[in-house]
Formats: sequence, structure tokens, C-alpha cells
Amino acid sequence: MLSRNLAIAAALGLMIPACDGLPEEEHAVDRTREPLASSAPTAQPADTRAQPAGEPEVIEIAGDGALQSAASVMQLHPMESQNAKLFGVSGGDPAMNGLVTYLGLFAGPAEGWRVYRIGDFEEWTVSEESRRRVVLDARESRMGEDGDIVTGDRRLIVEFRAGEDGASDRVTVTPAR
Repeated sequence: MLSRNLAIAAALGLMIPACDGLPEEEHAVDRTREPLASSAPTAQPADTRAQPAGEPEVIEIAGDGALQSAASVMQLHPMESQNAKLFGVSGGDPAMNGLVTYLGLFAGPAEGWRVYRIGDFEEWTVSEESRRRVVLDARESRMGEDGDIVTGDRRLIVEFRAGEDGASDRVTVTPAR
């Protein structure tokens, strides 16, 4: 029996020095960790973030005042085959609506764009588009009789014809179902 106790004491004596340098919590077995599947190293994904490849260039503020209105564009729906586009700019009443929406008809390089105000909405999407016609599904708010803001959906048919002389453009907005 004495030799058995000596063997146990010797085994414990060998184990204690191996644990002396570890904090107490590391003596316990952590059963929440997943066991390692393999001792072979796993491939790490390559870092694909952009890295500088030269000196940075300081950019100055653009001085063109017309760019202020261009920076206000919040939504755009180009109709390239018709030389037209719908666009919305911020600037309406931010509590109600706030997306002032326009139809632009391109009159050519010399004149530029002819712009027609369609309405003031909270948001809109184009649900149909055909030659010289576009249908908007718009959400807009208005002041109710009791003074509360009432929000509803509207559907609008926007039809347009661009005249070559500039005077014969025709743009109409019709309520739709």
C-alpha cells in the first residue's frame, strides 16, 4: 500500500510544477470551447480591402453654385431612350413630403434641359413606363381637417411630348387608379 501511495504522490509531484505558471482559471477544463478538428493550419481569407498605392491628393470645394441644386437630387429615374428623366430633389417641407419631383426633357446641347414640376411627395416609384408616358406610385401627406397629418398613396400618369421648337412641349399629370 505504501508503494502505491508513493506512486500517486510522485505522479502528483510531476503534475504540480507543470501547472505553477498558469492562472487558476486555466487549471479547469473549458467545456464550452469546440475541440480542434485538426492540427493542420487553415487558410486565412486574403485581405481584399483597398490599400494606399500613392500619396493622397487634397480636393478643393467645387465653386460652381449650380452644383448646389445638383447635390440636392435624392432620386433619379432616367428614360434615356426618350431623352427624359424624372428626378426628385430635397427641399420641400421635411415634415410633410419633401421630395419635390420634376420631369426633365432634354432639348439638346445648346438649350439643355426643360424642367417641369410634377409634385411634392414623400416618396415615389415608377410602376409603368412607355413611350411619352410614365406612371408614378406616390406617397404624400396633407394636413387633415383635425390638424393631424394624413398620409396616403396616389397614382399619377405623367404624359409628355417634347416639341422641337421649345414652345410646343406638352406635359400633363392625370390622377389614375
